[in-house]
Amino acid sequence: MTSLLTFLIAGVLLVAVDGHLLRRSGTAYLRELGDNAGPLNQLVTVVFHLATLGLVALIAILPMDLGGEPKTVVGRIGVLLLVLAVAHALTIWTFGRIRARHESELLTAEVARRS
Repeated sequence: MTSLLTFLIAGVLLVAVDGHLLRRSGTAYLRELGDNAGPLNQLVTVVFHLATLGLVALIAILPMDLGGEPKTVVGRIGVLLLVLAVAHALTIWTFGRIRARHESELLTAEVARRS
């Protein structure tokens, strides 16, 4: 039971810290979008938090015995860190897609205006 609680606390803290970093990065990265930046950033980071917290819960209940509670907790945290890395990369990719779409729309509008 203590290993489960230890993992859950560590997992929630890791997700919260990574989510905070993503939110700050997203704010800076999407600044060009003007009034749309805040809501889009919030939407993407909420999806990140919900998905990764769900994965924390699933990893917590996976059967894993690595030869004792400390090793099992470390193993679970290792799996979580790998999952967080993928989730972080997907979130950054999403920010990039949003920004690229916005830049494309601006370019299209500029070309149409000059025509």
